Amino acid sequence: MASSTLTTGPPPRSSNSPQPPASDVELTTVQNGDAAPSLPLEEDIMQCARIGAIEHIQRMIESKKVAATYADEEGITPLHWAAINNQYAVCKYLIDQGADVNKKGGDSGATPAMWAAQRCHFYIVHLLLENGADPLTQDVQGYNILHLATIDGNALLLALLLHQNIPVDAPDPQGHTSLMWAGYKGWPALTDMLLRWGASVNATDDSGFTPLHWALVKGSKPCIEKLIEYGADRFAKTNEVGKAAPSCIVRPSYTADGHPRALPFGLASLLRDKSKMSKFFFLFPFVIVFTGLYIISHYTVYIAVPAAFGVAFLMQLGLQYLGNHGPAQFRQIHKTPYLAGIFSGTLFLVGLTYFTSILPSTFSTNPLFNALFVALYGLTSYFYYIAAISDPGWSPNSHPATNNAL
Repeated sequence: MASSTLTTGPPPRSSNSPQPPASDVELTTVQNGDAAPSLPLEEDIMQCARIGAIEHIQRMIESKKVAATYADEEGITPLHWAAINNQYAVCKYLIDQGADVNKKGGDSGATPAMWAAQRCHFYIVHLLLENGADPLTQDVQGYNILHLATIDGNALLLALLLHQNIPVDAPDPQGHTSLMWAGYKGWPALTDMLLRWGASVNATDDSGFTPLHWALVKGSKPCIEKLIEYGADRFAKTNEVGKAAPSCIVRPSYTADGHPRALPFGLASLLRDKSKMSKFFFLFPFVIVFTGLYIISHYTVYIAVPAAFGVAFLMQLGLQYLGNHGPAQFRQIHKTPYLAGIFSGTLFLVGLTYFTSILPSTFSTNPLFNALFVALYGLTSYFYYIAAISDPGWSPNSHPATNNAL
């Protein structure tokens, strides 16, 4: 069987970078063998499992020529080969016939679920987990399937595995957690997912390295910012001569020595408070909308329209400047309540204008239209409020066994 080795461990030692553990960590991958089978196809259950020839497998098992639990001298089973080649129907049949879903095989001592995970076969991993695959099983290098999914950058598989009661901070033999691997490999989406799931942002490995140290090794700015947003210790020291992570990490609100910059008018505490900043980004658009409408209503159209857009743009630039000195999420407008504030501000000013100026003068002459407007305005406000506070939910993917369309 042909094989190759993918080095995923820390970089070589250097005098000016965080030092990795004493032994490198390697993840051995598996590949299909290219050698011609020594048996006819209809008698070679391994080759049939690779290519998905389920009719031959059924005949072999039903005639008792071979069992579903068959394993070669390396411990590799037909289920291993079906899993890594994404043969869903074969996997399901072998499991129904009693194949061991936790059998370890190959040089890496990996289970069928681990083989499937290395190829990012989401549905195969899901099938195996549903049928008793142990997500806490480790290969010979001490990796569990959560580590493998993180190293490969598979966000969909990681989301599935996090729901399998795997401890999110389960370490490998060198003490590396999945969050450390996500930072070292430079996967910001996985870093965010693990942090949201409760991964320890200041966990340390056997050398005292934190996830922030490993993110710095990769130099991934999004990972670094996300770790700092969740409270990573910028002054954490390693076990090796007390080295600390650089503390001036891509943050305009910190000085070169890692201390908060002094801001005028006592804004520092406000800008670094996520709750207060969220409220500010939601309410400030009320001011922008009011200012724009005021300019349009008090000047001629040729002056008012460009002036209103110009003032609104300058106000937004000022808001963005403040956001750049706050938590990382406020550097991107679409991740803040800003857009919701624009709609809410517009809705509020329309209602205020209607009830204070239009309704008193038109109620007696057009009661039907006023009633219709109030009803529509109320429904708009109600549904917007419900949409804002409700959980958006999720849309499950179609199961491959029941959906033939791709």
